[in-house]
Formats: sequence, structure tokens, C-alpha cells
Amino acid sequence: MLPIHDNSSFVSSEQVTEAYLKAIGLIDERVAPFLGRATTRALVQGAANRIKQKYPFLRCLINRPYTDLKLSTIKDECAGVAAPKLIEGLNALVDECFAGLRELTGDLIAPPLHEEVMHQLDHVDQPPLQ
Repeated sequence: MLPIHDNSSFVSSEQVTEAYLKAIGLIDERVAPFLGRATTRALVQGAANRIKQKYPFLRCLINRPYTDLKLSTIKDECAGVAAPKLIEGLNALVDECFAGLRELTGDLIAPPLHEEVMHQLDHVDQPPLQ
């Protein structure tokens, strides 16, 4: 599980969605040189497909690469989803991405990248500075 938990009173669903899209983009950026862009984007699609029953609001990520979707489309799909549930679903998506990455590369890429992604997401649930 990644660091953003149910303590989402300080962040909006939009901020959560944007943070996770950036994290997925980071995964794509770091993995693409080794596996290619198509493979890394298929990784996200496969992850979304595996969790679609529990998190149907992420189905928009199944049929098209996340890079082809506009942020507004993803926000529309997630509209009405409470921030804690959105965080739970996006955590599951990222966890599934790393599970797929470990299947493809073993421990070559996943552990250091997982740490980098966790560090990036760790700053999302911080209260705004006064």
C-alpha cells in the first residue's frame, strides 16, 4: 500500500487524481527505456483490468492508454467517488502496476522505482502551508 491513506481531509479528489497520474507517469518514464512505451502503458491497462470489479471508476484506463485520456475525462469517471475510495482504488492500481512490473523484470526495476513513487505520493496528503 502506498502512503496516501484515508486521511484525505486536506486534499481534493482532483488533487489525488492528478498526483496518481503523475506517479503513473513517473513509472512510465522510468520503465519505458527498458520495456518500451507500449509495454509500460499496457502495464497500466492490465492493472486497471485486474481491479475493475472492485473499482469500476477506473475502467476508463482499460481501453486506452492513460496518456491518451484527458485529465477531465478521468475526473468525470471518478466524479462522485469519495476521496478515501478514490485513494484506495488508485493505490490498488499502482500496486497492480508494480506486481506486473515485478513479473516482467523481477527485482531489477520495481524496488527502487516503488520507493521513488512512494516518496512522490507521500507529499499529497500534507496539509496546505499557511
